[in-house]
Amino acid sequence: MRYRLTVAYDGTDFHGFAANPGVRTVAGVLSDALRFTVGEVTLVCAGRTDAGVHARGQVVTFDSERVVPPEAVAGAVNSRLSPEVVVREASWVADDFDARRSALGREYRYRILNAPVADPLLARTTWHVADPLDIARLRLACDPLIGEHDFSAFCRRPKGQGVDVSLVRKVVDAEWKCISPELLEFRIVASSFCHQMVRSIVGSMVEMGRGRRRPSEMTEILRVGDRNLAGPVAPPHGLVLWAVQYEGWSSG
Repeated sequence: MRYRLTVAYDGTDFHGFAANPGVRTVAGVLSDALRFTVGEVTLVCAGRTDAGVHARGQVVTFDSERVVPPEAVAGAVNSRLSPEVVVREASWVADDFDARRSALGREYRYRILNAPVADPLLARTTWHVADPLDIARLRLACDPLIGEHDFSAFCRRPKGQGVDVSLVRKVVDAEWKCISPELLEFRIVASSFCHQMVRSIVGSMVEMGRGRRRPSEMTEILRVGDRNLAGPVAPPHGLVLWAVQYEGWSSG
């Protein structure tokens, strides 16, 4: 049987999602928990999150010869890993469904606490920026991102792959919202993302929101494609893989 899990996790104490010998990862603890119910499995995920990045709607698929009701699988995993990692939803799916290859789009959200003083209760899930940010400038910087572009300026090139690797991605939506007077949220939806793309975009936007750069520079950064023109990479703990979109279904 092929199983599909919607997984949420606090990535603070993990070295990313992907299994990595010698370090604690989300895939590692999830595989260990699943072993007690369905045996050894190979996990396929919708997107590998970096160390410190969180998820609300990560999607995982795996095959197992053991026929165990999906709700029992979810319950067994949650009893071992909650609240750090939880299965929000579990189901059987067709054999041709693949968490990564079947995905049509992915949504990330990045939160910033824009206040003079940090909030310990939000420290694990928001980037504290003490300097005032101009929300109008942040929103202006979103417009150039929409559409299909080469995001070389905002992406870390995959290790071991040459310059011929395409970093062209299609962004279908990008916006900033005020969750509260001091809590800002950046939402971006694209067909797929390259490594550090969202964090690099946010880092550049924060420079614009601070007034250190003009929002109109976003167009030039995209056109030139030089990482040296982009701003600093935002820290990982403000980023959440919010949802993954599939035909007829979304993990959000």
